[in-house]
Amino acid sequence: MRHATLSVLGALSIAGLGCGEVGDLAVSAGAPVIAAVQGTITDCGTPVSRAEVSVLIDQAEPGQALPVHAEIGPVPTDAHGTYSLEVSPAFAVPGPAVARLRVSAPGGAGHEFPSGTLQFSLGQAQDTLRLDGDVGVATGTCG
Repeated sequence: MRHATLSVLGALSIAGLGCGEVGDLAVSAGAPVIAAVQGTITDCGTPVSRAEVSVLIDQAEPGQALPVHAEIGPVPTDAHGTYSLEVSPAFAVPGPAVARLRVSAPGGAGHEFPSGTLQFSLGQAQDTLRLDGDVGVATGTCG
């Protein structure tokens, strides 16, 4: 039993040596950061249900282990054309990121819409970015 106790204590001591401060990086690579994106998809002002919505995330902050270029989704819109996504891509860090909206309407082509900036935070989403898109305006079919 004495040998097992010494082995456990030795392993804990060695593991403790690996835990220390690492420069100015506040969060390790892959730490869970999160933000939320929501909005409404319309076609010439009319809500579009069952449209497939994805959010493209780009983040490249100083000190970040890897830049983030991720697509989150798709999720379908509801009967009112609304969608909601929580985004938490791997290697994202607390701070700003650029988010773009990609929408595929039922039976239609995909469209990308102008971007916005969201704020990633640790734990629960503290920032909700609103990104709306009108596929009729994007295709020039509204009269």
